[in-house]
Amino acid sequence: MKYECKSMKILIIDDELELRDLYKKLLELQNYQVFCAANGVDGILLNEQKNPDLILLDMHMPEMSGIETLRNIRKTDDSVIVVILTGYACPDTIRDAVDLNVSEYLGKPFANTDLLSVIDKAFGSYIEDGNNG
Repeated sequence: MKYECKSMKILIIDDELELRDLYKKLLELQNYQVFCAANGVDGILLNEQKNPDLILLDMHMPEMSGIETLRNIRKTDDSVIVVILTGYACPDTIRDAVDLNVSEYLGKPFANTDLLSVIDKAFGSYIEDGNNG
């Protein structure tokens, strides 16, 4: 069964405005519904309000890290697909991310096609596992 992009919601949590805008435009061209947050606190609130199917989460943000943000999200939402975006991969962060049920880990910089491929793979696994609603 193929998922419908237009019904899939993606939340981008990244403190870099230019990257948020780039990802948003790219994903909207693929007919995803896209919401953006500039920090972890706003991301946690938007996750509760919008109930996205997937979160693109930056690891290095001021005030609240991506891991801390994800820990808070997992307290109330253990099913949302999470793709970590980072330019600073380290073993401890990867271990924490795995413990918090992260679907994919994408190192910055990456090509737009890589991002779309990771999202497609994540949604494909989600549907195959029977988690589609």
